[in-house]
Amino acid sequence: MATGITDALVDYAQTLKYEDIPPEVLERTKQMLLDFLGVAYGGLLTGESSGPVIDGVLDLASGAAGESAVLGRPERLPAHYAALLNATFAHSMDFDDTHRDAVIHIGTPLFATLLALADEHASTGRAVSGRDFLTAAVIGYDVTGKIGKAHGGSMHARGFHPTATTGIFGCSAAGARLLGYSAQQTANAMGLNVSQSAGSTQFLENGSWNKRFHTGLAAHNAVMSLVMARHDYLGATSPIEGSRGYFALYAGAGADASRALDGLGSDFEVMNTAVKPYPCCRYSHATIDAVADIVRAESLASPDIDGIEIAMGETGYGLVADPVEMKRVPSNVVEGQFSVYFAAAATAGKGGYAWDAYDRLDDAEVRRLMQRTSVTLAEGIGAGMESVVAVRTADGRTIERTVAFPKGEPENPMTWEEMQAKFTEWSAPVIGAERAAQVIGSVASLESLSSMSELTANLGA
Repeated sequence: MATGITDALVDYAQTLKYEDIPPEVLERTKQMLLDFLGVAYGGLLTGESSGPVIDGVLDLASGAAGESAVLGRPERLPAHYAALLNATFAHSMDFDDTHRDAVIHIGTPLFATLLALADEHASTGRAVSGRDFLTAAVIGYDVTGKIGKAHGGSMHARGFHPTATTGIFGCSAAGARLLGYSAQQTANAMGLNVSQSAGSTQFLENGSWNKRFHTGLAAHNAVMSLVMARHDYLGATSPIEGSRGYFALYAGAGADASRALDGLGSDFEVMNTAVKPYPCCRYSHATIDAVADIVRAESLASPDIDGIEIAMGETGYGLVADPVEMKRVPSNVVEGQFSVYFAAAATAGKGGYAWDAYDRLDDAEVRRLMQRTSVTLAEGIGAGMESVVAVRTADGRTIERTVAFPKGEPENPMTWEEMQAKFTEWSAPVIGAERAAQVIGSVASLESLSSMSELTANLGA
């Protein structure tokens, strides 16, 4: 097992300078922030879990007031509760950013943590500038992304959800930088994280809301560890690479710890992160792109299709294709989000995939086509996003497409205009078109903000 990983990441969190971050990295980070905000509003608007989690957090808060904004809501709550709500909202549509090598949604717990801390910090008279925020966010993407690249798909193979289990380390490292912590305080926070990392993929068995809550807990628990570290509470040493640390316990032999520092400070992980055009598991997106392209090019309607054959990699297969007897008959939104059979069938019927797809979970034609869809495990793809699709038509033709990089990957990116449209679609119904436009403007010029409060003032109800 490699040594010194935690110390190197702590040192990076302490020493990275805004001036050393390339302009394209800063621009990408702003895009990811806008995407986070948009999908959080969407989760608040559409998520059937949002009402219960709001009620639960307000119950836990017991009337306690705070300084941190809750997106789309009038409350200002203590930072850990605001972070919990905002991160849970942002993961409720499964529409948030993804890092394919780490198999993680980095931005959701990270931005929820940083926004809550920025508001709380400003209340003490120490405003967090846009530049400070961007620097911390870049650090968070790198810490989570580097650790995640070291374990890759091995976490999912063991039944963990690394968005939460790995994400908490990036949240704490970034939060420590935002708050101006010492190296020892940062190390203490990350040392406590190894006792907070949690997130099981058992939610796949019944389409529960656990996965959404994982991201909220990662942000909430990161704030808790940072508060403890501020008061010099001693955390474990070598929490990531130690003999009973994160890699050993959560990844076992599946981790290549030597990758955890590769390109640190030069290969920025936010540049390796994708934005989702469709609200479902990322491993279904290449299939959606392929099916949509076929039905549009051939002017096919769902009844024109006799069957669909899909080949995909091991990580995706385990998440969205297996067990087939369950994945072919999703009964709720979460099960639909994690069924490539549903993704393919719903796309075939509309030539695309959007949130209203889940209104068709019981549609007879969608159900028929799911039963006529088969998925095989393709050698050599592994944790990759590639999908090979063959559509068999009722008149005997077979039409094939291979999508190596689905829309939104760094190799096939969404434009800034497309990302603004995604944000506006979900934010405007919550905060209004005028304020949504103001938020876009603030994010686009984030480096010029003297205080993040100029942004967060527009985020609540």
